[in-house]
Amino acid sequence: MTNKTTAVSAERSVSLVLEAEVMMDADTGMLSLVASTDHHMADFGEVCPARLRRMVAEARAKLDEFERLADEYEAIDTLRAILAEHDLSLIEAPLDKLADVNDDLADRLACWVMETPGGHGYVIVPQEQGPIERLQTVSAFIAGRERAA
Repeated sequence: MTNKTTAVSAERSVSLVLEAEVMMDADTGMLSLVASTDHHMADFGEVCPARLRRMVAEARAKLDEFERLADEYEAIDTLRAILAEHDLSLIEAPLDKLADVNDDLADRLACWVMETPGGHGYVIVPQEQGPIERLQTVSAFIAGRERAA
């Protein structure tokens, strides 16, 4: 059984570069603090300690983005396994199309499941729903379905 979606999510990437060092000027022997946040070191230059600390704070925030990216991929991968285990196919529905039918439905839709007479199930979720919320919603539905069985 192959799980199909109606749309492919855009790829997302996160990058982080921070280089810093204390350099000695060959002509004057003076030390200077230099840093760069560019892969090609295009912004390489002298910075004050306060500026370097701000650059470090920005890098720490970027590390949170890396962790979020890992969490999102883990949610996507886990959902794929859950759908396969329960023989469900995922359909992503654009909320604006649902709003054309019923505004209240579009505002409240988190997950809807439909089964064909042959027993195959389809999970319909908002296309705009994030992968972590999607995993939580589908998992909660399946857990509720299993408790009711």
